[in-house]
Amino acid sequence: MKDASYKNTTTTRNGYRDQLIHYYNKGVGRISEIAGVKITDRLIGAIEKRYKQLGGKLPISQEDIDKQEGKKWSL
Repeated sequence: MKDASYKNTTTTRNGYRDQLIHYYNKGVGRISEIAGVKITDRLIGAIEKRYKQLGGKLPISQEDIDKQEGKKWSL
């Protein structure tokens, strides 16, 4: 049971990381393809806070951000 819980946390944390990369590439003031809302500093701040709570490390490397640039968000 402990392993399944850890895996779910990792999956969730990676989802937040992917969201952050998408928002960084899309830019503040643009409309998010993920949630259909305007990307704001407050939205990014909330996602960053939750990502860190789950054990994520900030800042996310520029290399990781650049790798995802131009890729569409897929559900």
